[in-house]
Amino acid sequence: MAAISLVQHDIVARVPELTDPTSTIEVPLTVRVDPLTGHTSRIITGTRLAPESRPDLTELTATPAFCPFCADRIETATGRFDAAITDEGRIRRGTAVVVPNVMAYSEFSAVGVYDPASHFLDLPELTAGRVGDLLGAFTAYTKGVHGVRPMWSSVNANYLPPSGSSLIHPHAQSAHDDVGTTIQRDLVQRSQAWDGDGSYWDALVAQEEGGDRWIGRRGRVSVFTPWAPVGFHEVWAVVGGAHDITDLTDDDCADLGAVLSGVFQTYYGLNLTSFNWAMYGGGPAPSERYSVLLRVVSRSNIDPFYRSDVTYFEHLHAEAMIDLAPEDMAALVRPQLG
Repeated sequence: MAAISLVQHDIVARVPELTDPTSTIEVPLTVRVDPLTGHTSRIITGTRLAPESRPDLTELTATPAFCPFCADRIETATGRFDAAITDEGRIRRGTAVVVPNVMAYSEFSAVGVYDPASHFLDLPELTAGRVGDLLGAFTAYTKGVHGVRPMWSSVNANYLPPSGSSLIHPHAQSAHDDVGTTIQRDLVQRSQAWDGDGSYWDALVAQEEGGDRWIGRRGRVSVFTPWAPVGFHEVWAVVGGAHDITDLTDDDCADLGAVLSGVFQTYYGLNLTSFNWAMYGGGPAPSERYSVLLRVVSRSNIDPFYRSDVTYFEHLHAEAMIDLAPEDMAALVRPQLG
């Protein structure tokens, strides 16, 4: 199996010393190149942007007079799926419920609630069971949509306002259409065009296993931190043998749920409160050279005058500025997967 080249540029910057501006010091900076996409990330040293404490979320997460995802409203405030997709109306798996999305982000879209019985679930309460149930319900919906016709599918989540979430009740969303998203198409197309033998993702997993970025494996799910992250505290999960979301089994969903829950526990230990995750399917004609990828990143804590973690670097240059090396993040997550 061909080796994957991990390119790194080591730069030394000369800057004024913080405590003595008349003195100049040398500070190392690392620029890493993603071996598949060419995306570059900058890993800085000497500066930590992680919060020292968690904010009080009591006021923000208090149950409002009306929430469409709470147990007393979800049956009347949400719609039912067309019978051409599923005969379940609303898809339930364990505590999770998946219903039609009222926002037209794509031709077909669903919203999944981890647990209608709890208006807010803090990170430790996003257990492996709750997350796995949600992924299982979304997988069932995706299979129903692909019964209409094969298309691009993804499942994605915001959590609290810094991530872009407009509703506090924890939930996720799916998107299904003939176009897909920019990153999703790029990942699949570059995987198919990779000049190595077999699957790029199989080769990447084999190369990362046991290394400094390796976190562990559960069933078919391999977990590690990426060489060149696109966000803070990023973790990847690759499902070997699953080329699209429709290929996920109940065991895969349970294992992915355990992985995400372990990452959330790590975020909680780092005093973090907000995140995004995305799971990318392989498109309408899945290739054996692509494997389902789930990636999760933390977002800024919610404070009255919080610092956004998306700057001109991320939004206008598509280049992440990271303050914690992927190898250090892997060491923090590894104990959560046992």
